[in-house]
Amino acid sequence: MRKLIPYLFILLLSFGWGQIKAQTCTVSIDSSTPYIDAAAYPNIQAGDTVCLKSGNWDYIYLKGFHGTKDKPITFVNSLGAVVIKAITQPTNYVGIKIGNCSHIIFRGNGVSNIQYGFQVDTVAAGAGMGIDDFSTNIEISHVEISHTAIGGVYAKTDPTCTNFNATRDKFTMYNFSFHDCYVHDVPNEGLYIGNSHYTGLHLTSTCDTTVYPQVLKGVKIYNNIIEHTGYDGIQVSSADSGCVIHDNVVKFDSQSGTPSQMSGIIIGGGSKCTTYNNQIIDGKGDGIEVFGLGDYSIFNNLIVNAGKSYLPDQPNEMKQGIYVGTDSTAAHAKLGIYNNTIISPKSFGITLSNTQLDSTKIINNLITTPGQYQNWGPRSFININSTSIKVDTLTNYTTNDTATVKFVAPDALNYELKPNSPAVDFGTNLTGEGVTFDLLNQPRPYHTYYDAGAYECQDPSVGIITHKAPDLAEFLLYPNPVKRKLNVRLTFSDSQTVTAQLTDLFGRILSLQKLPFTAGQSQLFTFSVHQLPQGTYFITIISDKGISSKGFIVQY
Repeated sequence: MRKLIPYLFILLLSFGWGQIKAQTCTVSIDSSTPYIDAAAYPNIQAGDTVCLKSGNWDYIYLKGFHGTKDKPITFVNSLGAVVIKAITQPTNYVGIKIGNCSHIIFRGNGVSNIQYGFQVDTVAAGAGMGIDDFSTNIEISHVEISHTAIGGVYAKTDPTCTNFNATRDKFTMYNFSFHDCYVHDVPNEGLYIGNSHYTGLHLTSTCDTTVYPQVLKGVKIYNNIIEHTGYDGIQVSSADSGCVIHDNVVKFDSQSGTPSQMSGIIIGGGSKCTTYNNQIIDGKGDGIEVFGLGDYSIFNNLIVNAGKSYLPDQPNEMKQGIYVGTDSTAAHAKLGIYNNTIISPKSFGITLSNTQLDSTKIINNLITTPGQYQNWGPRSFININSTSIKVDTLTNYTTNDTATVKFVAPDALNYELKPNSPAVDFGTNLTGEGVTFDLLNQPRPYHTYYDAGAYECQDPSVGIITHKAPDLAEFLLYPNPVKRKLNVRLTFSDSQTVTAQLTDLFGRILSLQKLPFTAGQSQLFTFSVHQLPQGTYFITIISDKGISSKGFIVQY
């Protein structure tokens, strides 16, 4: 028995704890049973974990499974990736369907070295995923979806002439979460969450009546990658409370160029979705379209080249970084647009067309090189379409020359700010609005003042103010940051003896030198700093005509 213990230990290490855990499931199901009806599995109870074995599947249909809030039923891949190729027409209209289920977790991280354990590779006749038939309280993660006939994901239950139980007064979808997934190369929407006809859906097939579709309460869309969609990248509608859209990357949205279906992210009618820390790059549509109820904010988003590739020879086909329209605005609603970085939109940086909002605040945004600058001048940065719109604009940094902003590496899509950027410390404090972090989830503000745009510069030299007396002609410190020895080069216009002090942030003198200078002659001397803790320090020079000071960083 003693010889078996080290062998078992090695076995566990070689497989990985995540792989071993993935095999301990209540029930295991293979690809021979893609239609998984709860009625056929009475032994699956709340709190259980169901393994779906790796291999090629035609589709997956989960029907009628109901966990509880405290004990959801988890469906997870095991032994490897589950790959779905729904190529049989017209039978397979969806790659993965979750119908009439509640309190379900569907996650593709059952094997530690596979990022997307469920891979919908092809759906020849329909969508990648459908969450419908009165499903509620559903969490989905680590799923890859591509090459569908229509959209990537549809999450809603629509009323029909034969099913009026999905109307707003009879059904609510709660707590839908979709995260850490990859949706790409789909001809319609990447994500279509909620019904887009919040103000009324007219059914014409047989009953000729108008109904109000269900709403969603509690929607979380985050950490997803959405690429190469024909229509909108992410659309969320009828989500009237508890909705957040954050930390998603959307690239190359709206590639089909279909009017009214063109945005990176659209906050549709009936929604209140706080939208932050998203990156929307090189889409043909508006970066973010806003048609919701109001009373939410849009902040820390990076939007690059919104609409720039859409009909480039037709400048009157307008596309914006952020567009705010009117669809279902609630009474007395407000909107905040804060600290977004908008680079080179086809037409305008921000266009505000909603006259029904009680107030809109546009603060601390950084907008460069809008395409309509030659025609509209400064209005191309923030375009307010009506004098009746109630809007406050404050400390937005705008320029028609991107180079002047001093981004870290814009050619590599790194729009962080260098410490000498004019957008640093440019903004207004938005702590009261909940903007206390930046796109990289770093603290905001880093120093006393907010930076403009989505990134808060974290360089420790930011905020160090240099003072220079009139007789000091040259004042250089290097290297900065420094590890061992700080070089100080000074030149004075008058002959004199000066005092050079090394001080900390509290003004305490840590080292001092007295040095004679001849007028116009440059002199180099040093301070040893290798015994100082990491942090910010100052060299203070006391001369005949004043006090000069300059900060530096000790960093190992």
